[in-house]
Amino acid sequence: MIRRPVWMPVAVFMLASPLGKAESVVPLQLVRWLPVEGPANVQPSGLTIRGSSLLTISDKHDSTIFEITLGEKAAVLKPAVVLPSDAVSDGALDWEGITSDRQGNLYLVSETRFRVLRVDAAGKNAAWITPSLRQYGEAKGMFRVWNANLEGIAHVGGNRLVLCAERQPRGILELTLHGDGVVVDAYTLDTSRYRFAEGRSPDFADLFWDGSALYALERNAYLICRMTRGEKGYEEGPAWSYEHIVTREELRYSTMRFGRGEGLAMDDEHVYVILDNNGEARESRPEDRRPILLVMKRPEPRKAR
Repeated sequence: MIRRPVWMPVAVFMLASPLGKAESVVPLQLVRWLPVEGPANVQPSGLTIRGSSLLTISDKHDSTIFEITLGEKAAVLKPAVVLPSDAVSDGALDWEGITSDRQGNLYLVSETRFRVLRVDAAGKNAAWITPSLRQYGEAKGMFRVWNANLEGIAHVGGNRLVLCAERQPRGILELTLHGDGVVVDAYTLDTSRYRFAEGRSPDFADLFWDGSALYALERNAYLICRMTRGEKGYEEGPAWSYEHIVTREELRYSTMRFGRGEGLAMDDEHVYVILDNNGEARESRPEDRRPILLVMKRPEPRKAR
């Protein structure tokens, strides 16, 4: 079950944007962090909340959706859904995002297939509900870099899904499902009002819809950013930062070349970010190569739906 921690005060600091304009960023308050225990070579790559359960997938485990149980000393992954064999028979699906709708159905995005898999609430039936989305992203200049394809997914109500392309350039794809077909609108967003460290490109690692707003996990800047939909596409809004948390001595990995964040979810009180360390050890404990789940205080309440 997802725990309910106490309220903590929030401060604000400023980041200089590439244009020199100061942008307000709220530093998230850490409630607790837990190493993630699961099957061998688990590499978390998405988060969603279904009911009271926190779910994730691993890009090295094609057939399983995991439920995360928050213990005192670890976040333990246990199989929640074993996908039907006919849906995953080809293997190497590289799941990169998971979301759920109000009926409990789950939607997974495959980076290798550029497609979305729908799993019914009972976990018994699974079907690919889109063709390859590659052509739609490529038409806007996306998917030019190896291993930088579709990265996150959010169900935003009704028959609508929003997906993100990772980087160089990053972008957002809107999907409207119609029976056996899909309408796709694609937008690039490769500039940012926020600062990215030298050598890091603007990126999206995951998306989360909280019922009233869309949030993006911008891994390379350690940010969670509220996204707004304009006439010409999407724009970044206010952001929350977790950089001061993942760079702490006890949490920092042996190399911090990448932003690490792979999955984003929220409830009324908390923000959850799961880190994929690619098997690297933490500096403070070289023997510990487990991923990490961050549980942080949500700075502002969810708006009424």
